[in-house]
Amino acid sequence: MKQGQPIWRYAFASVMVTISTLGFGRMSYGILMPSMKDSLSLSYEQAGMLATTNSIGYLGMVLFAGILAAKWGSKKLVVFGTVLVSAGLLYMASVQSYAASLAGMIIMGVGTAFAYTPLVNIVVGWFPERRGMMIGFLVSGLGLGTLISSMLIPFFSTWFAIDGWRYLWLLYGFLSLLFALAALIILRDPPIPLLKKEQKDLSLWREVYVHKGVLLVAFIYGLIGFAYLIPQSFLFSFILESRIDRFVAGQIMALGGLMSIFSGPLWGTISDKIGRRKSLNITLVTGALSMFIAVIYPVFIGFIIGQLFWGITVVGMLSLIQALSTEQIHPSYAPIALGYVTVYFASGQLLGPGLAGWMIDHIGGISSALLLCCGLLLLAFLFSLRLQLKTDTKRVKWVLNRRA
Repeated sequence: MKQGQPIWRYAFASVMVTISTLGFGRMSYGILMPSMKDSLSLSYEQAGMLATTNSIGYLGMVLFAGILAAKWGSKKLVVFGTVLVSAGLLYMASVQSYAASLAGMIIMGVGTAFAYTPLVNIVVGWFPERRGMMIGFLVSGLGLGTLISSMLIPFFSTWFAIDGWRYLWLLYGFLSLLFALAALIILRDPPIPLLKKEQKDLSLWREVYVHKGVLLVAFIYGLIGFAYLIPQSFLFSFILESRIDRFVAGQIMALGGLMSIFSGPLWGTISDKIGRRKSLNITLVTGALSMFIAVIYPVFIGFIIGQLFWGITVVGMLSLIQALSTEQIHPSYAPIALGYVTVYFASGQLLGPGLAGWMIDHIGGISSALLLCCGLLLLAFLFSLRLQLKTDTKRVKWVLNRRA
């Protein structure tokens, strides 16, 4: 560990940023969506496209974020991205139409791209031997944001009736400005060992863009991206359709959010001991099982069990795949590699909510979308078995070369 950098201050600042970007800017939409859908008279297909549009903004900038972080430094992008997400959140409080909502979702997606990838680079750069745990803490902000949304939406819906979702967007925007200030005060760019320029020019494509281990990680990440926004966007509505009271449904979703707070640090710490790939395999199978339980047993206890399994694994699988992406290459390429694999992840997110919304309207209702999520996670598991065989030998050789 680099000396002089307090790990818990960095963990705190990282969690605050991800609450804003991943929690408020991305995941809270699934909780607010039913209220927004009724207020703005949206179809399920349009509601799904709003989540997809958020992913378009994310996808359009995430690769550039990694490149800019490697060139200009990560801290500036983290602060700028968090402020941009704040602007999008405040704007969403005032939207009056589907078209206006699309613009707000794009702004939040772009801001998340600029903030998140450089943030991973900062924590990996300062604490390389604790990267699993630190990325886990970082991603736990996703669960905290979901938990906050799940707990607040029933009360805001009661206090402000149909416009309660607007006041929540407003609250999220002001909180995110405070989180941007915390990042500005606490975070510092890490010292990253750099390759010589001629080596970088010769090896960038080989070591990142066409590296077999990186490509396989990227494909698995794409499948996870395809899958994981589906329950975040539609599970709350499925619970309501199953004749569960809105307040109880919010508490069920809050349970998943609560468990996901611990998911990232838990699996990050476990993976530091037993390995990333083995840990990833466990989370993928458990995540798929959680959605299957919700579909075949759509009653209170079934949703509770499903949310327990989903909450304890979903953030973990994200943190594990991100840690895997940074371990395939030289540390100087870490932000570029993470940005590159995240393009696949964001591409999957483009397909997920939109296709799920179409399936809900035209095929088999929300249960068909949740089964799609289940199948995608199982497919990712099959590829993760291949990843284990393909990357271990190369990883050992890379470590031996560094020691030599």
